[in-house]
Amino acid sequence: MVELRGRAPRARWSASERNAGISRGRPIDAATGAEEASVVPALRGIFLPSGFPATVSADYVSWLRWQLVSLLFRDILEIMSAQSLLVALGMGSTPGALPLTAAAKWVLKDGVGSVATLLAGSFGGQKYDEDPKRWWGLTNALEDVARAIELVTPAAPGLFLPLAASAVFVRSAALTGRGSLLNGTFMQHFGRNNNLGDIRAKLEVQGRWLALIALPTGIQVFQLVSAAAADFVDDGDELSAFVAAFAIYGVVIGVHVFACWQAAKSLRFDSLNRFRLLTLAEMFVANEDEELPDCVVVGDIEGVYKPRRTAQTPTFGASPSEIGQSWEDFTQAVFMAKGRPYVLGCDPKRADIASALLFDAATPRDVIAAALACQKLRVDGSRSRAYEYADAKVADFEAGLLRSGWKVDFIQLGTAPTFAVSASERARDDDDSTASPR
Repeated sequence: MVELRGRAPRARWSASERNAGISRGRPIDAATGAEEASVVPALRGIFLPSGFPATVSADYVSWLRWQLVSLLFRDILEIMSAQSLLVALGMGSTPGALPLTAAAKWVLKDGVGSVATLLAGSFGGQKYDEDPKRWWGLTNALEDVARAIELVTPAAPGLFLPLAASAVFVRSAALTGRGSLLNGTFMQHFGRNNNLGDIRAKLEVQGRWLALIALPTGIQVFQLVSAAAADFVDDGDELSAFVAAFAIYGVVIGVHVFACWQAAKSLRFDSLNRFRLLTLAEMFVANEDEELPDCVVVGDIEGVYKPRRTAQTPTFGASPSEIGQSWEDFTQAVFMAKGRPYVLGCDPKRADIASALLFDAATPRDVIAAALACQKLRVDGSRSRAYEYADAKVADFEAGLLRSGWKVDFIQLGTAPTFAVSASERARDDDDSTASPR
């Protein structure tokens, strides 16, 4: 009998050869089915989620590899920037500058940082969910900007307050976005056995071990840089001192940025956001007989920093002003929808490119149909034919999405507005109706 953890084999149970009892064998390697050495399962239990790899997504390992590299260099940067701030504090020329500046730093951390967190959480929340790959790269890059600001403080100790304030503000905003992605979107994506807590706990363990490695490394690198810069200064060559110091700092920051980009690039989300849904709808309209690509192919198309909207991309999740030029155009478009939970139009702000407004009553299947109709309108130009096409083909399109491994029970629309329309607004001759966004 085989013991399972999640869906992965854990160990074999059998009759004991020594007595009539029951014995548990050594843990089993899920990939080969062979028994493992005793140290392997112990390490796996410390650093990897229970039941790995069956209890995590297919891209977890590739993401984790680059994530650990980025964490190591992030921790090294943190150690180096902390030492830079201490050096800058020690360079104050005013009596009592050290305690005064330390108190100011405390105020900046809890004041300026709180403002940055408030702004990042208020304006970034849904954007993080809709485009996690891009925001993962951007938030980590912003944190590097904050560390870079801290690293230059010893060069300008008289500007400690504005530099420290800027660094705290940027870093707090970055950490808000980064934490939101890691604890929310990423955990939901990686988990395959309702094991979000286990995955997050193991990431914390991995991070703590890397922090222990980074501590002496960061101290040593900073001391070497400081010693080299001091030698140049003693020789009267301050320019070479700055170049040498910032070249080494640049290498550490560069490796961290590259690792974060690779980690984001390796993610393969099987959920649908506006970009992925419109991309797949465009492919279906172009050739209905071909199988739709899976999340690996679409993930490569999406990239990390590639533009999410081109001149030909429909306005999906439009407002009334993006459906028609005037209110009369909009009400006519609502009438043409004939009670459907979405409205097709032509966005006058973008050279009359196809657009779609969504009502709050739209189900995930309705959103899928709207994307299909929108792409059909883009190539056909007729709203009536686009509606008919979506009505006839949405079931086939949805089935194709499922065959290719896409989740269709929820569409991530991000900041796209949805609207509620009263019954009177659906009548042809009602000119006094209004649409209220939700």
